[in-house]
Amino acid sequence: MRAITIKIVPSYGRIGNTMIDKFTYKDAGVDIDQGNLFVSKIKPLIKSTFRKEVMGAIGGFSGLFHLMWENTPSSTGSSTDGVGTKLLISQMMDKHDTVGIDLVAMSVNDVVVQGAEPLFFLDYIATGKLNVDRNVKIIEGIVHGCREAAVPL
Repeated sequence: MRAITIKIVPSYGRIGNTMIDKFTYKDAGVDIDQGNLFVSKIKPLIKSTFRKEVMGAIGGFSGLFHLMWENTPSSTGSSTDGVGTKLLISQMMDKHDTVGIDLVAMSVNDVVVQGAEPLFFLDYIATGKLNVDRNVKIIEGIVHGCREAAVPL
């Protein structure tokens, strides 16, 4: 057996003209406090979409959904979609609480036309900089769509 020696070297780099010896989330533009504030504001919204099959709590990086079929051949389906140019209109109008409704509807419809029951909706928001108020509005729209479709978020 051979011993392996690992030398741990601190990460370093340059931000602008400043040499730094360690990167942090803050250095990368991530505001952990704003992220925590956003999560605290959307938790009750998301929880309002739950149904009995949802397992666990909000805040993890994945979700669990309990499925039980009694000796019945079964399959699951999934879909993902986007809102396309409606997002541009939402941005131009600075109205962000309705685009999520459409996002859920398009994904749910893609499942329904296959003859399947939509069981849950997975979300993902990508942003360069977190705007808590705007993103809460987006989640409010997604939650509205989830309630209409009877799918947990």
